[in-house]
Amino acid sequence: MRRKLQLIIATVAILSLLMTGAALAQEPDSDFEVVRAKVEEWLASQPKPVIAADAVFENLSDGDESNDPFIISVRAPDIYEMGHVPGAVNIPWKEIVKPENLEEIPTDQPIVDYCYTGHTGQVAMTSLALLDYDVQNMKFGMMGWTQNDDVLGLERFDPETVPDYRVETEVNEATETYDFPELDTGATTEDDIVRSALDNYLSSGKAPTISAEALFENLSDGDESNDPVILSVRSPEHYEIGHIPGAINIPWTKLGDPDELAKLPPDKPIVAYCYTGHTGQVATTMLNAMGYDVTNLKYGMMGWSADPDVVATAIYDPATSPDYRIEGTLADGAPMADDADMMSVLPVASEMDAGDYTWSVMSYDLGVVSQVTAAVADEDGTIVRITITSPTADTTALEEALTAMMEAYVGAQ
Repeated sequence: MRRKLQLIIATVAILSLLMTGAALAQEPDSDFEVVRAKVEEWLASQPKPVIAADAVFENLSDGDESNDPFIISVRAPDIYEMGHVPGAVNIPWKEIVKPENLEEIPTDQPIVDYCYTGHTGQVAMTSLALLDYDVQNMKFGMMGWTQNDDVLGLERFDPETVPDYRVETEVNEATETYDFPELDTGATTEDDIVRSALDNYLSSGKAPTISAEALFENLSDGDESNDPVILSVRSPEHYEIGHIPGAINIPWTKLGDPDELAKLPPDKPIVAYCYTGHTGQVATTMLNAMGYDVTNLKYGMMGWSADPDVVATAIYDPATSPDYRIEGTLADGAPMADDADMMSVLPVASEMDAGDYTWSVMSYDLGVVSQVTAAVADEDGTIVRITITSPTADTTALEEALTAMMEAYVGAQ
């Protein structure tokens, strides 16, 4: 009997251990791990986080509306009203992952968002990408789209005023490892955890960027106790060309790797930087969502060093930046501007003698013409519509006149 009782007790103990193990195995991942895994998954897809303004313009101007992206201005509503990319809707970047705003963003269409200089647009872009939207940020934001400084809404980057602070080439190895941040969003499902983590960061009031001047002053104040960890998220070869003194290097594409994340302290400020501010802002957004305290260096190495070899990418040049059409109250002659303020294509009448005939001539000042398209009827090759694309003029009136002329000509044959 005693032997039988011992056998029963042992069996119960074993079952208890097995049940406890099963319960532990089914315990949900921490919020940090959920967000980290989502970051790692997105980075594994080899995303292209930025798109040039030229590429956006060409897409919107190709005559094929079916491939147009959904355009989001993440700027302040009053700045949006002053001027925005034609067709853009407005959702401020701090509110981009609110459920009511996500409902307005298509899940089956490419998205392009933009801001002022590329930074907060990159915050919004990264946030949407981690929620499985197909999205890119327009490089340099409105600064890369228009020459109108009033529409831009803040000071334009000027390469002539870059401070050109010191860089070093000595590799700094991260010698310590740290525990991961303790992240508690209060959400239960994985999707809600990621969205809540992003929303908590966007709603925190934390500044997304720090200027090169402010960072330099911090590092040079003689008080090492307030120095942030400096994180270069550039490629190893560009890190070795030159980096901010003391910076460690973890490329932004590896910031979902637990071994790399263990090099970052969860309880100390971090300043990340890249080339022009864009992928540094991607890194900053991902890390803040995971619970780190990170700020991005505004304009990246482009804002720190005047050495183009150290910057290692094309530097923004105000003189060659495009000036595409805008919509809004300040669309005062900017290319592709509002109908009321845009440079219209107005005909200038004149006469030209040719032999025994006098020809009436209508001249149009188009400025730059980037594309002329003739739509042709499939059955007989007749031109039925002429489209002219110009970044410097409204060509609607001329298109209608030319089309009418062609229709009259065809009708007379």
